[in-house]
Amino acid sequence: MGALREENGVESMTTMAQASAIDEHEDPSSLSPGLCDPYTDVGLVARGGMGAVRRALDRRLGRHVAVKRLHDAISDRPDLVRRFVLEAQITGALEHPNIVPVHLLGEGADGLPCFSMKLVEGRTLRAEILDEAGLPWPSGRLDGLVQVLLKVCDAVAFAHSRGVVHCDIKPENIMVGEFGQVYLMDWGVARVINPAAFGRDDVQPPELLADPSEASPRAHIYGTPAYMAPEQAIGLHDAIDERTDVYLLGAVLYEMLTGKAPHPGDSLMAVVWEAASGKVVAPGERVPHLELPEGLCRTAMKALSGLQNDRYQRVVDFRTELERHLRGIDRFPREHFAAGARVVTEGDTGEAAYIIVAGRCEVFKEVDGRRVTLREMGPGEVFGETAVFTEKPRTASVDALDALTVMRVTRELLMEQIGLYSYTGEFVRTLAERFRQVDARLGKYERDSMPPSMPPPMMPGRKT
Repeated sequence: MGALREENGVESMTTMAQASAIDEHEDPSSLSPGLCDPYTDVGLVARGGMGAVRRALDRRLGRHVAVKRLHDAISDRPDLVRRFVLEAQITGALEHPNIVPVHLLGEGADGLPCFSMKLVEGRTLRAEILDEAGLPWPSGRLDGLVQVLLKVCDAVAFAHSRGVVHCDIKPENIMVGEFGQVYLMDWGVARVINPAAFGRDDVQPPELLADPSEASPRAHIYGTPAYMAPEQAIGLHDAIDERTDVYLLGAVLYEMLTGKAPHPGDSLMAVVWEAASGKVVAPGERVPHLELPEGLCRTAMKALSGLQNDRYQRVVDFRTELERHLRGIDRFPREHFAAGARVVTEGDTGEAAYIIVAGRCEVFKEVDGRRVTLREMGPGEVFGETAVFTEKPRTASVDALDALTVMRVTRELLMEQIGLYSYTGEFVRTLAERFRQVDARLGKYERDSMPPSMPPPMMPGRKT
């Protein structure tokens, strides 16, 4: 097999290098970086199975870059040296806004290959998922993560158009910059499955780069078991294609929804076996205490189908489903209320509107100490929108008549959907305010017109 190592509590296989050849207790700061010219080492950024990434100063341009350098411990492995160079060539050939650009491929002072890249400032998507906000996500947070995944889809789709499959898409390999930049990193186990589209006839897949001096070739598995597709876990290299990356994108979406990778296990071999089985527990069963968007759960599970023909056949098809989620209403969080529970209270600040999914509720006002029913509402109807649009206190209360399920639509999400503070939003806000004023006048007129002994009338159609 390839390199096995423990990462963030999950055993993973990240490169072809043998991690056992690297002393894990070695002080990285003591390593001699031997960076290629014109770079001056500034410090360690990260270490992996095949190499270390160092922050460096480009003396000629006066900018900081990232320089990846092959580990000394594996410098005597020609197959891994060639794989390292191929990583630089593949990454450098894929010029796309969401793929980190490569500046230079060269040799260090010790003769080992190294290549420089754009230094990405920010956090990994894994750090974003493990943010202190935690699950369930606050309003709009999941949508922001889906927006990141859309950009990753753009990078992967572009790579596929150039005949390249990434094979190791996971939250740790996705960088989110401070100003909205998104980069798909670490193309160390990428496969060129279509050399003609890539533009080179001499590119070989990783498993053909074995050291000819080896007495018996080793069976390599490429990727990270907690996320990998069945064809990767079984070692069916000829079956790896664009749908393998679709699976990995689905695995990232799965972790966004559940906070967990799709393949659990107490040991590395248990995780590999789980991946090879092609079985994934549905997000709703994995975290039954969370209300997850049904559409996104379906999208994730289709992408994670064990059989390649059952998955989305192209990344663009998977991406379309993500966009459909962002435009649809199933993305709104659901809330449940028992019969008799108060949902909205008259006079409170209106920070959310509600769409009824199941059950019935009563909209009412308190008039001279008496409860006046305005209307009853059922599935598909909306309440609370006027207060949200006008940012004024609610004009009525709402109680659940029986078990009630609603989708909660916050002002923040409405701002994203229709732009409440845009010109369109201003029209909506103005109309809502005028309706509110007319409604208040009508209510006052009706109350003033009633004989003292007459109970207030039913007023259907009144908004909250």
